[in-house]
Amino acid sequence: MINSMINRINYHLVLSRRASIFATLVILGGCLSSPPNGTKLIEDANAKESTIGSTQTSAVIQTKVDKTQADVTKIDHLSPRHSFELKLVNKMLKRFHYKKFKLDDAFAAKILDQYLDRLDPRKMYFTQADINQFNKYKNLVDDYINAGETEVAVNIFKIYQQRVKERAKFAESLIGKKLDLNTDETYNLDREEAAWAKDSKALDALWTKRIKNDYINQILAEKTPQETAKKLSKRYQNMAKRSLQIKPNDLFQTIVNAYASAIEPHTSYLSPRSSKQFDIQMSLSLSGIGAVLRTDEDYTKIVSVVPGGPADLSGKISAGDRIIGVGQKTKDSIKDIVGWRLSDVVNLIRGKKGTTVVLSILPHETGLSGKPETVSIVRDKIKLEHQAASKRIIEVDRPGSNGTEKVKVGVIKLPSFYIDFKARNRGDTDYAGTTRDVKKLLLELKKEGINDLIIDLRGNGGGSLSEVVSLTGLFIKNGPVVQINDSSGRTDILRDNNPEVVWDGPMAVMIDKGSASASEIFAGAIQDYKRGIIIGETSFGKGTVQTILPLGSYTRKSFDKPLGQLKVTTAQFFRVNGDSTQHKGVVPDISWNLPKIDADLGERAYKNALPWRHLKAVPHNDYRHFFSPTAIKQAAEKSLQRRMHTPKYVTTLNRLKLLVKAGNEKTLSLNLKKRKEKRAKFNKQLLALENELQTDDGLPAYKTIKELQDAQEKKNDDIFTKKKDIDVFLNETAHILTDLQYSNQLSAAK
Repeated sequence: MINSMINRINYHLVLSRRASIFATLVILGGCLSSPPNGTKLIEDANAKESTIGSTQTSAVIQTKVDKTQADVTKIDHLSPRHSFELKLVNKMLKRFHYKKFKLDDAFAAKILDQYLDRLDPRKMYFTQADINQFNKYKNLVDDYINAGETEVAVNIFKIYQQRVKERAKFAESLIGKKLDLNTDETYNLDREEAAWAKDSKALDALWTKRIKNDYINQILAEKTPQETAKKLSKRYQNMAKRSLQIKPNDLFQTIVNAYASAIEPHTSYLSPRSSKQFDIQMSLSLSGIGAVLRTDEDYTKIVSVVPGGPADLSGKISAGDRIIGVGQKTKDSIKDIVGWRLSDVVNLIRGKKGTTVVLSILPHETGLSGKPETVSIVRDKIKLEHQAASKRIIEVDRPGSNGTEKVKVGVIKLPSFYIDFKARNRGDTDYAGTTRDVKKLLLELKKEGINDLIIDLRGNGGGSLSEVVSLTGLFIKNGPVVQINDSSGRTDILRDNNPEVVWDGPMAVMIDKGSASASEIFAGAIQDYKRGIIIGETSFGKGTVQTILPLGSYTRKSFDKPLGQLKVTTAQFFRVNGDSTQHKGVVPDISWNLPKIDADLGERAYKNALPWRHLKAVPHNDYRHFFSPTAIKQAAEKSLQRRMHTPKYVTTLNRLKLLVKAGNEKTLSLNLKKRKEKRAKFNKQLLALENELQTDDGLPAYKTIKELQDAQEKKNDDIFTKKKDIDVFLNETAHILTDLQYSNQLSAAK
């Protein structure tokens, strides 16, 4: 979480020389199969889908809305299938959701607010006059949903498209004029709680400030005025274009999810395409070319290639190449995909194992003006190793009977709790699964002679509930792992019934603000059993369970296209000690106490999040060699002293303070001279701190801020590199663990 926050702040403050990007894995395939009852218990944090409300008695509404359409007719209506799905979703939410709610006029108003927030979260397109018009129907949204009507929602979206088009046109016109960048105006970055602009004139004033800020950002990124004008003009054109590329299924997903998120933030509708992406995330199994793509301006850029994957083995694809065309089987079938949405490009590239995809590539060496090359690649099954569990060993010094001795600390990095349900149910012997993979790594680490173990759950947003229960069982003899309280009020206790303990030695679990859901169950169980020490930052605070409900399994009616899936919050989980992790999260035994960004990144930041609760604790047996509170307190004090006298840690902390301070700024000056001075000062400070870290690692210093930016971008993109740096927090965790183990040995000797 620390690194992701740093990268995010870095991106806004330093790496503004490129436009915002959307990265995704291309070749993802595979499914999430159902248990016998047709449902799947899963968990994931930060699941915030697009969504909205719906419609009824819309003939009069249609007449009023059409007067403002001005030739925006990309989506005129949704299909009868969507209407049927909306009614089905409505019934299922009322039946299965953990939170009992009443779909009445008051709730309908919340749904409309959620929809508008999803369309225009920063209040940059709609005016107060638009909102007043929409609000005439807010008490009718419940009626629209019950009737399965979406016409008003579609019409609001069409107005949104028109407003985006108007703003793009205004922005382009302003770019052609001389901008006054010598005033002492400021631009407010945080508009979530801002009022809607009164009218188009007020929006013009707001957008004038935005455009000035965009222009200044480009100048600060060392672009010439000519380059800046050209780039921003293209950016605003693409802004309007992208709003017209939204397809009916995408809009329907936004509509339904306005309803779902008004109930609770982790409930959402997944369109058929989104369902595939979700299945891929859970199974880590994919069929395609083996590459990571992102949108770069109008182009689809290859960020990384999977080692040993089809793209890598072709010898003709490399990071930095741009895909400009995609075909199937033959060169003649290639379609030009410049300007396409990334998800649509992915759909063309993905396919069945053994089939051929043909790509038209602009090699990175020749750039955009180079000659395109055609590459044929046979799709194959790939495992996303970078998302699966991985291991390493850290060696640290520890006092011993004969002086200082070397201690091997094993580290297992676990990015998610994954499982390939379909492969497991087929009887595949090599299916991807967290517990299987971690057990294998543990046995390897034991053979390599480790003394202590760290499970690194930083940034792990959750995953399979069954996997977290079985994974916990690798470290305890048997017993309860988590309590599940469902919508009927019944509480079930999920237990580990396998007496086998794969690792019985000292262990620590690292968590941060990005550790959520299944990660919190695991960390909480380890803490409740006193099985190990929890180190890092307070976790995310997601204590709810989601069930995947395939809509097609709940109806006999058939359509020419598949129905989507509903991810419904059906229960809340509680720790062995009776505490919920909801809102509060898991509090570490030893905290880094790092500087905080103003925006709350946890569950508390979500609207409509379920509250914290407590249940009765479940009897269990503590780990026999647990670390005492006194030993933990002493280790924490020793750690703080060591960190404050470790140059690399102090530098890392100062770097974080610099970034957090900058990231907490809500307003920016629109005076170019002042911004240049401030940016120069920031870059100078950041470059100095980064070079201190380079020196600590025995690496050459960066000569310029641009060299630093390029290196950071390459490092962020290179997700398949297994040899990652040992960060100061991981290294310090190893030291804390060895300190505690030494204390235990001394206590045992006495």
